[in-house]
Amino acid sequence: MIHLEDVWRTYRMGDEELHALREVTEEIRDGEHVAIMGPSGSGKSTLLNIIGCLDRPTRGRYRLDGREVASLDPDELAEVRLHRIGFIFQSFHLVPRLSALDNVELPLIFAGMPPAERRKRGEEALDAVGLMPWAGHRPSELSGGQKQRVAIARATIMGPGLLLADEPTGNLDSRSGHQVLEMLSQLNANGKTLLVVTHDPSVARRADRVVVLRDGQIVRRVEGRSVSDLATLFAEDVPAP
Repeated sequence: MIHLEDVWRTYRMGDEELHALREVTEEIRDGEHVAIMGPSGSGKSTLLNIIGCLDRPTRGRYRLDGREVASLDPDELAEVRLHRIGFIFQSFHLVPRLSALDNVELPLIFAGMPPAERRKRGEEALDAVGLMPWAGHRPSELSGGQKQRVAIARATIMGPGLLLADEPTGNLDSRSGHQVLEMLSQLNANGKTLLVVTHDPSVARRADRVVVLRDGQIVRRVEGRSVSDLATLFAEDVPAP
């Protein structure tokens, strides 16, 4: 599904160049669950933005489902983001003035779906994350865990094959975080490809494998490690900034 070949992302700061990503080559298969780890500034979110078609590499190649992303025009990229990719963020990105149900329905509005069908599918998606009793509540009336479950419902309502989660439990207590991780694991078990950016070895442990970044480069790939192994690896290979 995802093929990155010698991907760089460079930003110019005055006369200097900042390489947010360097020489990234990686392949992620359909249905995989991959965790991306690394300290702040290592390039994790930049990599996720490129994979999610929110940004483009400065150089290198990115193919998604066999298509060269660089060859897609803005309308085609918007279609890919709408139909093929679901995004889940640490800060939820819900619209404050809209109800939980209205937030979930937003992608269907962009897709041009009629109101009656929108409402039916929105209710089904919200019910799937156990939040129909809170359908009319605004984000300010929901807990952090409930907000993230609304975000998951919104991210999955178009049936995307790829889910990208950037620190999805970063703003949650341990109980709510566990519930969200269980939902994501179930979505992966049902065939969704799942990429999770995390600082937490216990979150990374759920993945099939872990990609470790430092200074914009992949410095290690790990499979089947325990939490303690990942914690040691993270401390040794990716020192805190």
